[in-house]
Amino acid sequence: MSKSTAPSGSTTPLRPFQLRKVQPAPSVPSAPFNTASLLSNPPLDPLFSDQWHLVNTGQTGGLAGIDINIANVWEDYTGAGVNVGIIDDGVEYIHDDLFVNYNSDLELDAAENNGDPAPGSIFDSHGTSVAGLIAASANAVGGVGVAPEASISALRLDFWTLDESDFIAQATAALYRAANFDVVNNSWGYVFPFYDNFFTPAYEGFGNALQNAAENGRGGLGTVVVFAGGNGRGFGDNANYHNLENSRFTIAVGAINHFGEYTFYSSPGANLLVSVPGGEFDDGIVTTDLSGRSGDDPGDYTSNFGGTSASAPIVSGVVALMLQANSSLGYRDVQEILAYSARQTDATDLGWSFNGAKNWNGGGLHVSHDYGFGLVDAHAAVRLAETWTAQSTFDNEQVVSATSTPDLEILDLDTVSDSITITEGLKIDQIEVVLDLEHTYLGALRIVLTSPDGTESVLVANPFSFDTEIKFTLSSTHHWGETGVGDWTLSITDEFGLDTGILNSWTLKLYGDALSEDDTYIYTNEFGKFSADASRTTLTDTAGTDTLNCAAVTSNLEIDLAPGANSLIAGTTLKIADGTLIENVFGGDGDDEIRGNLRDNELRGGRGDDSLKGQAGRDLLEGNQGDDILEGGDGADRLLGDVGSDRLIGGRGNDTLNGGEGSDRFEFRGTSPFSAATFGVDTIADFNWFEGDQIVLSKRVFTALTSSVGNGFSKANEFAVVSSDRAAGRSRAFIVYNQSTGALFYNQNGSANGLGAGGKFASLAGTPWMEGIDFAIVA
Repeated sequence: MSKSTAPSGSTTPLRPFQLRKVQPAPSVPSAPFNTASLLSNPPLDPLFSDQWHLVNTGQTGGLAGIDINIANVWEDYTGAGVNVGIIDDGVEYIHDDLFVNYNSDLELDAAENNGDPAPGSIFDSHGTSVAGLIAASANAVGGVGVAPEASISALRLDFWTLDESDFIAQATAALYRAANFDVVNNSWGYVFPFYDNFFTPAYEGFGNALQNAAENGRGGLGTVVVFAGGNGRGFGDNANYHNLENSRFTIAVGAINHFGEYTFYSSPGANLLVSVPGGEFDDGIVTTDLSGRSGDDPGDYTSNFGGTSASAPIVSGVVALMLQANSSLGYRDVQEILAYSARQTDATDLGWSFNGAKNWNGGGLHVSHDYGFGLVDAHAAVRLAETWTAQSTFDNEQVVSATSTPDLEILDLDTVSDSITITEGLKIDQIEVVLDLEHTYLGALRIVLTSPDGTESVLVANPFSFDTEIKFTLSSTHHWGETGVGDWTLSITDEFGLDTGILNSWTLKLYGDALSEDDTYIYTNEFGKFSADASRTTLTDTAGTDTLNCAAVTSNLEIDLAPGANSLIAGTTLKIADGTLIENVFGGDGDDEIRGNLRDNELRGGRGDDSLKGQAGRDLLEGNQGDDILEGGDGADRLLGDVGSDRLIGGRGNDTLNGGEGSDRFEFRGTSPFSAATFGVDTIADFNWFEGDQIVLSKRVFTALTSSVGNGFSKANEFAVVSSDRAAGRSRAFIVYNQSTGALFYNQNGSANGLGAGGKFASLAGTPWMEGIDFAIVA
């Protein structure tokens, strides 16, 4: 079958299904550049400097910075532990850049059922190139993948078969296997409008398989399924004309060039979620190729891969990084994070608009039929993933639905409209429109859905189709974050003469989450663009428990939650309106100053050297990474029966913890065993046993502890008080306190000499007296 969905260049017969690759013109060799200025530990892979989709410094003649912003992400995440399935024409799993990450336990050869999903011929190079974009190893060979330690497995299909029913059976089997993976990439799809229709018996299995992946994948969290949005712009195709791409269970991806503009081939659509580099003319994507002289280029790599075939696996790699950062994310969380973290590219394009949401940088999200919500930002997506507290899955998804049967005549060269009123809304993720209409020439039709907030979704735009009816589910991501309450209007315009039709019925389905007074307001670096927008720079919210999530912001934050106070986010002032009480804050990568209010606050600093001040109330302060200063402020007195005052968690780094008044908990937590190199030494400025202060130790960090969870040590010999640091290393106890210096040690190897893998982790000012009851053990 044709491997090109570009308007020209295809010499093989056109079939309804295709791999979504466009072959860019050969790229001009680039001059080497210094990636060390962008990465603290840049990959040593020699082709990395040519991979502009990862780090774009203008090496292909494009615009520096038009990339997925991954430079700093690899310091923490590489996709390790995440399983990615690749539904394609096979993967050369013995390739030097792929074999380390290949997992044969989950593979499938649906094409020949011979147990070997390797490419079937020298023309089957597509899947190998896709695999390299996801997970080529950082091994000083060739290039590097977005998630260079993710696990990959091939789910092979035969795209050359002349038997469509055979292909459908293969693809259905592969899609059902998606539930075995964390992420599944699909760089293939159909080219005829409304062809892959889940209402038809031939393709309903596709829809059932995708729902199965969402419902049962990842233990009920849902497999994240990524699809190339299509390369059919040049002949009027639209990603929304295909149920594989517009299913709410999949992520449809568009392609941009190295200038940040949508490519000549990238199919538009209201269902697109995001866009990433795909290459166009002189900006081909560098990735793995079949070894030797097979495949696209002589040698083991190609510099000319492209199309939305290249875009989709880049997104799949980013999702792998997100799931390593937070394995508890539901598949709907992943979709939302990608939408809210995407950044606007080609901002002068007239297709951009802002929707009616209220929680992205003080207002609505930017969205486009050409770009979705914008260019994927791996750094921002991972930061939001780290701090994401929702868990949005198939099981807790809400739906509001209504149907109209107007039997409305579609007049020649006229616009007709019909409305549905929604009285009980929700926090929308995606919407579906199930359309039933007849028309003598579908190419004359432009169909637009307008929400109560005025957001327009172009569902149909003059499709190149000889059908005379549309009985099909269309979708849109453009209403993400809106509530949907009010009138939704479907407008149908006949733009060419001599043809008429009838709208029999349409059903509107809103999918998302139940409305709540507990709001999360997400801020990114793009808030800096809205300094002159008064509607975005004042935050008013008088109900619920609310959160400012600024984890994606890289500059220094100054946040004061007191009503009427001004804060500084991305260089722009945000005023907390009088009467507004925001409870929680996630800081970003900068050196942040965050001050609470009279409520019980949760203040988390993120990276950087942060200063967190809880003020009054029972506060939770978490420094995370960096050398942080945490001040609890006023609190309650546990000895008077008021348990649970301030909680202070320094995290990594050398932190200073000051609990203030009340009974405070100085907590030492983490997700990995103690490492002296990264854990740091915290100074506890005001430990006071008389007020009920406690030091909390997590058994995940202090793995040698066998004492039961609870107050004190259930095994008394696991804590000891000594009079010198030297004696700490000779103690039999695992937690040792030097009464003379105030030093607190983790003596990991117990009775053996020295501290083993442990070390000093805290210093108590004033050398207060301590006993075992001053500690608490947690899981």
